[in-house]
Amino acid sequence: MNVKNTKSIKSINLKGKRVFLRVDLNIPLKEDGTISDSSRIKAILPTIEYALCEGASIILCSHLGRPVAGSFEHKFSLEPVAKVLETMLKRKVVLLRNWISESFGCNVGEIILLENSRFYEWEMQNDYSIAQKISDKFDVYINDAFATAHRKETTTHQLALASPVKGYGLLFEKEIQALTRILDQGNAGTIAIVGGAKVSTKLKLLKTLVKKMDWTVTGGGIANTFLKASGHEVGGSLYEPECIDDAAEVIDISKTNGTGLLLPVDFVVSKDSSGENKNEIVDLGAVKRYQMILDFGPKSIKNIAGVITNATKILWNGPLGMFEKESFSLGTKRLAQMVASAEGFTVAGGGDTLAAINKFISPKSIDYISTGGGAFMEFIEKDGNLPAIIALTESG
Repeated sequence: MNVKNTKSIKSINLKGKRVFLRVDLNIPLKEDGTISDSSRIKAILPTIEYALCEGASIILCSHLGRPVAGSFEHKFSLEPVAKVLETMLKRKVVLLRNWISESFGCNVGEIILLENSRFYEWEMQNDYSIAQKISDKFDVYINDAFATAHRKETTTHQLALASPVKGYGLLFEKEIQALTRILDQGNAGTIAIVGGAKVSTKLKLLKTLVKKMDWTVTGGGIANTFLKASGHEVGGSLYEPECIDDAAEVIDISKTNGTGLLLPVDFVVSKDSSGENKNEIVDLGAVKRYQMILDFGPKSIKNIAGVITNATKILWNGPLGMFEKESFSLGTKRLAQMVASAEGFTVAGGGDTLAAINKFISPKSIDYISTGGGAFMEFIEKDGNLPAIIALTESG
């Protein structure tokens, strides 16, 4: 795992240095251009404030959305972000638009925010020659954008390679510490809960988890595909026929490694997912062809409770059922409550998981909630060997 060879910002001398801070400001905006969720801005404040206290000047860099490369689209401008940053930091934040042709002229304690990096064609091209030009304009490179660590882009990958002094920020550090803690030190009492609609999006993750974790619990459409692979009827439920062989392979890997793969044994079913028709609870083997599996039944929830009770570490990614509908929310609600009250170390990640946490429990009851998205899953799949992390240990 390359993480062990990387440097934290806390181990780098920042006094009088120009610090290029790659952050994740890819935040949701309303139609009028205002910010609808500022949580990602708040998440990077500790790193910014630390660098300022250490006597640095700061050059912030981020992408926002998916603009047409090579063109300026005002709706993807970081201008609203600059204003919010100014308010939160109580300091002036200068938005620099033509930052490739201009120098990063800032004094100690000053902050520059570079305009959306994806306005430039070279960003997605992972261009080393451009990275070399940019690296001449600062002294220290810090990556605090864990959510982009799985991508090879110029400002997350090549720029790190081109920078002789580099490390990761405080948010990045918290992410890798939490995930490393989940994956390290053996698998006794470790549990992964992987739910959601499609097994195809989490296949590599599952293949890794059934090797590393004591128990892996599947939910949602993912569980349905595993049930089909095990020869069970799932009626009209969501599953992926093209992934049945892959699911069977995961089952075999689990058996080979002597780990547990927990599938549901009863379900909440209905004619459709509207929530308007009558629901019933049926056991495995009793699902009719016209019925859809939409949540876990009480026996399945009890089985999960049995493995969570003595868990030392819990990783949660994805719901058990269609929790957005009240009729099919009990399984995910009970799961959230079990994870929240667990004595072991808990980590959660993924948009649907966060939505379930916010709906059913307090986010503070989870030890760490990852902001990583795709990087969260790939970190586990690749044992921490993500492009941005590797780039912090190597030179170009």
